[in-house]
Formats: sequence, structure tokens, C-alpha cells
Amino acid sequence: MFDDDKEFTMKKLQAALDNGFVDIEVMYLVDKINEFKDYYTTSSCIGRCGIMEFPKDKNPKIHSQWLGKWHHYANYNEIDEALSQKSENFEKISFVLNSPILHIASRNVDSSKKLLELAYHNGLKASSIKSISNKRYIVEILTTAKMDAPIAYDGKMVVNREYLDILLDEGNLKLKHARKSLNRFYEKLDELKD
Repeated sequence: MFDDDKEFTMKKLQAALDNGFVDIEVMYLVDKINEFKDYYTTSSCIGRCGIMEFPKDKNPKIHSQWLGKWHHYANYNEIDEALSQKSENFEKISFVLNSPILHIASRNVDSSKKLLELAYHNGLKASSIKSISNKRYIVEILTTAKMDAPIAYDGKMVVNREYLDILLDEGNLKLKHARKSLNRFYEKLDELKD
């Protein structure tokens, strides 16, 4: 069952790659994990910063929108460009940093535990087992890097330019540290063979 599911998921990954729907910067890690017989990735992201707008009087889970999001280390001009896209009438705008994240299917409890311990010991402290089923265990690999800072309310900016620059600098720095943890994890992946 696990092997069939892995084969199916690898075909979906290839289709996503062919259509440009994959975060290419994380593929070095995805490819390495997918080489192991007891593991395969189901989703991944190298991490990102962005500006998100939440509309008034609408469900934010459905109607919120990215004004700008960057998997690279963004610059001040990109913040300005994102904010130029804001609506006339919004409830809130936030600067957001999302940690790098990987969802990895593992064959059994032992392989899940081994993966989780490797993640913890290499700085990915927010990692956990997300789900358990008859066919696989899903381990979420995640750092503690996260930011969600409101910068505008009720159609008005509530922070100045200097603070926006600080948020971006801090977001880029946290993203850099998070990616270093991912790289340490990558360097140790061969320990999963033991």
C-alpha cells in the first residue's frame, strides 16, 4: 500500500514540476528524501515572506489575498509594489513570514520517529507527526520561524516606512536562519539509511 501510494505521489510531483507548480528552491531536499524507500514528500515550500490582505465582512479563509509573496529574500521596492495593490476597503493587512515546510510520508512508526528525531536535532523544532493511517504516517518538518504582523487596519496604514523595512529585514533574516536548519537536516539525511 505504501509503495503504491509513493509511486502515485511521485507521478503527481512530476506533473506539478512539468507545469511549474513546484517551489524549485526546495527540490534539492525533496529529491533526496524521495530516494529513500521508507519516505516520500507530499508537499513542500522553501519558506516565504509576503503581504496579505483580509477583506471586510467576508470569510478571511476564502477571500484573503496575497498582495505580494516572495520565496526569495525580498527587497523594499517589492513591499511598495505589493502595497500598491491594496484594496480601497480592507479590514487588515499583515506582513507574514511562513517557515519552510515539508510534509513527508513515512512507512511506519519507527521510520516516522527516526525522521522526527533527525529534524529536532538539526534545528527544526516545530516538527511533528501530523497524521496516522493504515497506509502511511505524515511527518511535518517545520522550523519555529514565523511572523504575522498587522501593518494596516480599516483601510489605513498603521505603521511607517521605517517599521516596514524593519519587518522585511527581520523576515529575511528569520528565513535565512530557517533555511540553514533545512540545510543541516539535508546534510544528515543519510542517517535515515541506518
